[in-house]
Amino acid sequence: MSGTRKPGTQTLLTLADILGIPVDRFFDGESGSPATADMQECLRLWSCIRTDAGRERALTALRAIIASEQP
Repeated sequence: MSGTRKPGTQTLLTLADILGIPVDRFFDGESGSPATADMQECLRLWSCIRTDAGRERALTALRAIIASEQP
């Protein structure tokens, strides 16, 4: 992740609260695990979205995926 900004403390606290997970989940020491790598990629991609409209499109897509996976 060289050349990218790392999320700040408040960002991680907010994300953990939204996700309903403890903050230490971001630092579980399993940086090589697929789930952790995917989470890091999602955070990296999110931080690259520059506009409110872009973030709204991303959220809409994620919500649609979640809705389609519900039993």
